[in-house]
Amino acid sequence: MSRTALLVHNPGSGQRRDRFHSVTRMVDALRLRGITVTPQVTSGPADATRLAAGAVEARADLVIVHGGDGTVNETMQAMVGTPTPLAVWPAGTSNVLARELGLPGGLDLLADVIAAGRLRRVSVGRAGERYFLLMAGVGLDADVVRAVHPGLKRLTGEGAYWMAGLRQLTDWHPIHFLVETEGIQHRATFAVVANAPSYGGGLRFAPEASMDNDVLDVCLFDSTQRHRFARYLAAAFSGSHLGLPGVTYLKTRRAVVHGDNSRFVQVDGELHGPLPVRFECVPAALSLVVP
Repeated sequence: MSRTALLVHNPGSGQRRDRFHSVTRMVDALRLRGITVTPQVTSGPADATRLAAGAVEARADLVIVHGGDGTVNETMQAMVGTPTPLAVWPAGTSNVLARELGLPGGLDLLADVIAAGRLRRVSVGRAGERYFLLMAGVGLDADVVRAVHPGLKRLTGEGAYWMAGLRQLTDWHPIHFLVETEGIQHRATFAVVANAPSYGGGLRFAPEASMDNDVLDVCLFDSTQRHRFARYLAAAFSGSHLGLPGVTYLKTRRAVVHGDNSRFVQVDGELHGPLPVRFECVPAALSLVVP
């Protein structure tokens, strides 16, 4: 029996290139595998959410998103709590979720994965009213996201984040905020709230996190000395930052972050808004197509 799918395609994701041919190839590849695909192009913010909501309402068998982690994040907003599966076809700057799921790179191999339809029901995080699959951050990484130049991001990919990050380490002025979990308050100048261990650029701030758990992993850094953050970042490639002074690691269902509204929050690599914000884990909330 033929299945139906919506393909949400963000032509602005990642480095500039003409993706019309690859989208046509994917539509044809999935048709040969018994899936009738309707491609839809996003043209602005929240378009992916709107398109996914329409597919859920129309009872499509599947929603496929072709874009980066930000486009996946937009798409999932309409799918949390529904039975409709989400398949990821990566085309972004970092594609952190695709690496976390172990998705193959070739179009035909990915078409095989999508057609096989193996599902994994995962938990998601929520920052205020915004869901996230990977992580949220307060402080340093949110400031980096704010500082990234869109044109440079399209031109150099992940390099744009590293350049913005190096500038932040030179010019950044860490400001304390409070993270409240289980009735206990912790001071921090940088916090990562993770639903998965993977993070952009190969960093692993929350190496114990899992989308299969019903908790969020929170990694807190409490320092106002910029040179210490260079050490934290270097250690975060291996997870050895957890043993450094000023680092606190905990697991929680909920956390509230209070602080100056000049401090911002990012979710899945996209700017979300200023403090304060409440985080929580939503267990078994979304079905992902996995290898």
